[in-house]
Amino acid sequence: MEFHLEHPLSHSPSIHNNNVETNNDDALPPNSLFLVEQQHMPSPHYFHTLKSSASLLSNRNHAISSIIKYSRKLDDPSLTYLAVNYLDRFLSSEDMMPQSKPWILKLISLSCVSLSAKMRKPDISVCDLPVEGEMFDAQMIERMENVILGALKWRMRSVTPFSFLSFFLSLLVELEEDHSVLKHSLKAQATDLTFNLQHDIKFLEFKPSVVAAAALLFASSELCPQQFPCFSTRICQCTYVNKDELMECYKAMQERDVVEDNEGSNDTAINVLDQQFSSCEESAITASSPKRRKTITTSQC
Repeated sequence: MEFHLEHPLSHSPSIHNNNVETNNDDALPPNSLFLVEQQHMPSPHYFHTLKSSASLLSNRNHAISSIIKYSRKLDDPSLTYLAVNYLDRFLSSEDMMPQSKPWILKLISLSCVSLSAKMRKPDISVCDLPVEGEMFDAQMIERMENVILGALKWRMRSVTPFSFLSFFLSLLVELEEDHSVLKHSLKAQATDLTFNLQHDIKFLEFKPSVVAAAALLFASSELCPQQFPCFSTRICQCTYVNKDELMECYKAMQERDVVEDNEGSNDTAINVLDQQFSSCEESAITASSPKRRKTITTSQC
């Protein structure tokens, strides 16, 4: 059974033949996601290090661009997202970014995609990845995978913002059938937003649960603004949420949205990165950004 970002604690068979072992975490209590989420984040200094160093930020951007290139053929946004999660956690655990050579960053990126593919699509092998023209063989990739696994302490079932969307959605909307349209729309827009936020280092400083809650609030402010005060109150009353962090994250999303509107940009995070590295034409992909969703009427909220 493949790994799903929304259900990281669901049981998945161990993949011994692909060098990835997964744990059965079904026995953990319901609040387990909040208890372990920080174990699946980059180290605390990572955001500030990237923010203060243009060269390190450039290294990260190049690595993400490589991940997009290597995972493009697999056509799975969740796989790409998981690979970038591995990348950030690995780079933050290794004091290697300043001296990393381009080929090393490419090998790290490819290995992150390979590990992500083993979690998301167990039937996929390295041979299925678009690595034509690269100097990496299966043995090199396997060795780097083992280095990454060690740095991540074999925690490959990443807890991400997607893992918390259903929980927070249950706080916002009652389970009656007449709210199904609203629930679907809120979740879809929050999901789109979360995918597009991953390249922005600003959101690396927030816990996954905070990003999820803020994304749902942002979606509700657009889809059913009359219900936003009520939704905001419900989430802020959640014992697992730090209100100040939530509002800071939500404000960052608002500011990002204003900047994108002013620039008239219709690009997703993937397109933004591909434009930055347009010299690598083979890594460019076309993806249209999520369209603004129609505001839902008060009766639906």
